[in-house]
Amino acid sequence: VLATLLGVLADAHRIATVNSSPPAGAGEPDPVWWVADGEGLFTADPARSGSPLRSRARGDARPWLAARAAGQAWLAEAGAILLAVGCPGDADGTRIRRSHLRAGFAAHLASLSAARLGLRCRPVGSWQQADLGAALGRPGDREWIVHGLAVGADPSPPAPR
Repeated sequence: VLATLLGVLADAHRIATVNSSPPAGAGEPDPVWWVADGEGLFTADPARSGSPLRSRARGDARPWLAARAAGQAWLAEAGAILLAVGCPGDADGTRIRRSHLRAGFAAHLASLSAARLGLRCRPVGSWQQADLGAALGRPGDREWIVHGLAVGADPSPPAPR
């Protein structure tokens, strides 16, 4: 599954760089892609073709992510979750807007790539107190989850009660 996710990210990155994507501000990095599955958390560099996932933490982070995604418990059962992480807490309004738009654009492209590969997926954009860096013991307020894409997810999560 992880190799397929790398393909999804690489394909989405290729489409984004060939087509006109919203430009990043001067010196501002694009959101960093993370992958969470039942084994742990990994980072991915879709710009480097064939680049392997880099292990960042062991253990299943999907339940923690489900709680931070407005309590969407179905996320804990997703095959994997692609996460766009970036936009530090001290960012100005322009950077916040740009980070969220770029992450949403990239997640959309990744969803198209996943669909082309026959993978079920759902975007996840409702993140609350989702400071991934702080959760991993790193300096807080620097690595917020901006957007996500659940891959291998049931396309119809349970209705709210």
